[in-house]
Amino acid sequence: MQTEINSNTTVVIPCYNDASYINQAVNSVLKQSLLPEKIIIIDDGSQEDTLDVLRKIESPLVEIDYQENSGVCSARNRAIEMAATDYILTLDADDYFEPTFLEKAHAILSTQKDVAAVCCHYQRFIGNKLVGDAVKPLGGSVENFLVQNNGLGNALFRKSCWEEVNGYDVSFDKGYEDWDFWISMLKNGWIMYVIPELLFKYRLKETSRDQSALLHHDQELKLKIYNKHEDLYVKHASQVYAQLVFKNNLLKNKITKTQNSIDHKIGASLLKPLRFVKSLFS
Repeated sequence: MQTEINSNTTVVIPCYNDASYINQAVNSVLKQSLLPEKIIIIDDGSQEDTLDVLRKIESPLVEIDYQENSGVCSARNRAIEMAATDYILTLDADDYFEPTFLEKAHAILSTQKDVAAVCCHYQRFIGNKLVGDAVKPLGGSVENFLVQNNGLGNALFRKSCWEEVNGYDVSFDKGYEDWDFWISMLKNGWIMYVIPELLFKYRLKETSRDQSALLHHDQELKLKIYNKHEDLYVKHASQVYAQLVFKNNLLKNKITKTQNSIDHKIGASLLKPLRFVKSLFS
């Protein structure tokens, strides 16, 4: 059942060659128990198959705009600039929300004045199959975002906060733009609220921008975030150090657990003769 109140929200969906997924994303918004005022899709220079799908979307809530391929930050900034509402909900074209997310997030953002953004717990999926455990971002104040991104890029936030930080930084064209955006926003004293429910689904694909950022540009992008917000890292150096020690211990425990596993020991024993033969020719 849909709630009949003014949500004061625009949903922003960047779309780049997402012909197979965009309808599911849009439909997840149209099925929200609290509807947005508008859904703005920015096509970022997609191929013809995606354009054909976009042309067939029929809803009075949906507005579609087109631009030459300029990246997700440019697409989001363009759509948010077009929005006439106080609240913005970002959604990637290959993901989707559960039906009650906007209603629950709106209730928080409209009543808690120190909250800049609202996200939720989420689950990853491939095709129609859920993968792995639930992911539970920590949210909170900016200190929680200095070592890792403790938020979710698909979230409801105040347009005024986007204006405070001059939008998404388009120089993060290789990834981690959401992480930088949350740090830029939260360093002004805001907090991110995380709804402790699984209200979002994140699609895993064989190749994606997020995977490329992690595999090929992780160090470069983390240094870029540090250099941009160096004053913040210096100010909260003790918290950053404590978090790094905690993450290092988690990694060490994971490695030890893997090394002690039966599968690892069997694999090592099977490889031992091959390593011996290889050593003879080294």
